[in-house]
Amino acid sequence: MTLLASDAIAHIRHTLASEDVPDVGALRILNDAGQHLVNMHNWQWCEGAQSNLSLTANQDYVWLPDNFRELIAVQPVNGLNQGFRITTQDRLLELRALAVTNSFEFNAAIVHAPRAVAATGSIRPNSIVSGDDLAISDAYNPTVTFTFGIGQSTATQRYYAGGATAAEVAASLGEAINNAPSLYLRATVSSNLVTVTHQRPGTRGNSLTFDGDPNGDNSGTWTLGVQQVGVDGGPVRPRLDLWPTPGQDELNRLMVYYRAGWGEIESDGQLIPIPDWVESLYLQIVRAFARGYERESEAAVDQRLMLIAQGSLVAAAKLRDKEMMPNIGPMRGGAAQTTRRTYDHLWNFTGVSAPS
Repeated sequence: MTLLASDAIAHIRHTLASEDVPDVGALRILNDAGQHLVNMHNWQWCEGAQSNLSLTANQDYVWLPDNFRELIAVQPVNGLNQGFRITTQDRLLELRALAVTNSFEFNAAIVHAPRAVAATGSIRPNSIVSGDDLAISDAYNPTVTFTFGIGQSTATQRYYAGGATAAEVAASLGEAINNAPSLYLRATVSSNLVTVTHQRPGTRGNSLTFDGDPNGDNSGTWTLGVQQVGVDGGPVRPRLDLWPTPGQDELNRLMVYYRAGWGEIESDGQLIPIPDWVESLYLQIVRAFARGYERESEAAVDQRLMLIAQGSLVAAAKLRDKEMMPNIGPMRGGAAQTTRRTYDHLWNFTGVSAPS
């Protein structure tokens, strides 16, 4: 079976015996019911969500996915000599206060903070010749001019050398932007496209500007534009605060498995993201929220939900959920594993070649 949001809205009308939807809104009821459903039990069907997280140079945190609910496992990718340890915020503060700035393992604590969005822009050099200028402003520091050619670089005047192709020019420009000491910007290059990301999230970064001919004497051409505007604050989101602070950008460096939360319903034609055997329970919760919001004097939402929690629908759903993985294998680690002679720590990641 598949359950559409429109089907669940029909249950709202049915339980209220009215074609009119409550003033709080049908989608609000569906999403409140969904949030309660995923919060009422540690469902196995919510597990298995996976995300690859990227590290940013000189940024001591990394944002977790927006639908993150509970961390199951995290592992650095291609980091056989670097581990990952979840710790407390107190311990993280202690580590950050140390004079030591590197470690064989990351330490991290899960915190919640408003998630600001950084502005991004794009630079595509089309046909650039020696002496052509590009001016970049990050709205915090003085404007920096990048000149294609060879010269003595200063804080606000940078020179970069390229090649015969636009891709080689873009690679050289991206390196020059990253080496500029007075810009809060980070550049990545793909073919002949340079993508610039502001390192200070927020709306002030929306003043990120590019001028492909600041002196009016360029003979080359550029394609310049803003891809993403900055956003200040907003609702709190989960993130991993890290120590030590990453020293360089690393794409998809951390692999995370987590228990996902509720997937927001935004239209009545959307599919409800739950297993078919949970649909009847979810619909009962929807009806409880609808009646509780509309007829609170008869019984509040929490009273109605308490009756559902004690009923057979919840018990049956929990049993079905538990049966999906009745066995998680033998115990691992310590003396129990040693007696079984399964020395996982001696396992070869890539195998050993035969003697020559």
